[in-house]
Amino acid sequence: KKKKKKNMFAYKDRLPLSCRSCVVYYTQCAKCGPSAAYVGKTKNTLHERFYSSSGHLHPSSKNSALLGHLDSTRDPECEFIFRDIKILDTAKHDYKLRYVESIILKYEKQNLNTQERSIPLNVV
Repeated sequence: KKKKKKNMFAYKDRLPLSCRSCVVYYTQCAKCGPSAAYVGKTKNTLHERFYSSSGHLHPSSKNSALLGHLDSTRDPECEFIFRDIKILDTAKHDYKLRYVESIILKYEKQNLNTQERSIPLNVV
């Protein structure tokens, strides 16, 4: 039998974090750590989700849990560092992103998340 040759290099370049879309992500305050964590999903790029006019960290954004944390602590060391965002999962369809986000929120409740799920789950 012929052995398959393994490629030592990736066939595709990875997209930069800011260009990634259709993801479930995790972020936490640089100072407070997991006690000020947030899980979310986006079909848009992460950069749009965080910095567009309705994004998490845009000054004019209303109801942003991340900005709410920064406002409530008033601590200059509290910040959410974009490059430290973790991608938990990817999907081609929004419904899968919503299921994954809902499962994570059900079993690993993050302090900054105000919603309990994206989609109803019928699991024990």
